[in-house]
Amino acid sequence: MRLFLFPLLISLVIFFSCGSLDDASNAVILFSGLLADSSYSDAWEMLTPKSQLLYDSTVTVLHEFGWIEVQSAVCSLAGEMTEDEFTLLTGNALFTRMISAKPAIHTLSTNISTVTYPTDSLAVVVLNTADGLQEIIVQNVEGTWLINLNELVSAL
Repeated sequence: MRLFLFPLLISLVIFFSCGSLDDASNAVILFSGLLADSSYSDAWEMLTPKSQLLYDSTVTVLHEFGWIEVQSAVCSLAGEMTEDEFTLLTGNALFTRMISAKPAIHTLSTNISTVTYPTDSLAVVVLNTADGLQEIIVQNVEGTWLINLNELVSAL
């Protein structure tokens, strides 16, 4: 199945990087494929700056509290790690650890039910999942559709 998705993902990446992808639903499909292939760094690049900032600021706060204070919480959130790994933790690394620790996220649905555009720069992509409908917020940032995870943090 992944071999079948690979050419599709490559095509979407080419369109996405050339700026010609203007459909929010294609951004969700690409993001889902990147998660399925464990391409977390590429998936990170598809997050809105505000979504990335959420992870970056979370790591900043964790570092301010220090390893001793947050070890249990960090390990339950992002998987086991050493103090040295914690010291080097970044927002991108936290995102990667959280996603890789939750295998169900790797199979984010690509079965799109509806796409609505409340504004020119905001889309709501509704996915059909085994658990019902899942809304993914997608924002057009400087001509590129990016995933807004801020609305999904509680689900992660």
